[in-house]
Amino acid sequence: MKVVASKIKSTIKHMKPGSVFPVNSLAIEPVYKNAAEKELSRLVEKGELQRFRRGVYYKPAKSTFFGNVLPNPTEVANAIGRLSNAKIIPYGPMALHMLGLTTQVPMKQVYLNDKLHKTEMVGNTPIIFKRVSSKKLLGAGKKAGLVLSALEYLGKEEAEDEKLRREIANKLNSKEKIELEQAAQAYPKWLREIVERIVV
Repeated sequence: MKVVASKIKSTIKHMKPGSVFPVNSLAIEPVYKNAAEKELSRLVEKGELQRFRRGVYYKPAKSTFFGNVLPNPTEVANAIGRLSNAKIIPYGPMALHMLGLTTQVPMKQVYLNDKLHKTEMVGNTPIIFKRVSSKKLLGAGKKAGLVLSALEYLGKEEAEDEKLRREIANKLNSKEKIELEQAAQAYPKWLREIVERIVV
């Protein structure tokens, strides 16, 4: 129990304020699961941690004027995905924003994934998990996933724009272009053809 508590406290101490994490990221052996949950609950009671939902915690960040600040929705989404060992890819407007192809910040965050079908709220921001075929998640965790998600959202007509293709190509190094071409194989023919022009 003491060893588990010490390990958790040390891990939390080195986290930046606002960090979000799932319990399975603590690498605690299953036999010590109850001890870990007790220590996490104790830290929540002391105010050193906040529980977002079962299995997901965050280290509070404070604002001078508003006190504790809600965690970043993107970090929350990633933590929920890791808790379920799900592959996730930001979809649509969010993928475009993360690639720097638009300055518009989406009001909701949508994630394609292979395990979850649910909605969570971080303040007023909805986090929506939509299940898709695992074949469409080969680019998860890579820039390839963002590019494919953004292109599919835009649709064939908009994605055909030469300026857009050049802009995407300039954001990718040679390794990322290979990953993009590989991950595109599960997508429609029109999208694969656009990818071929991007990676040339």
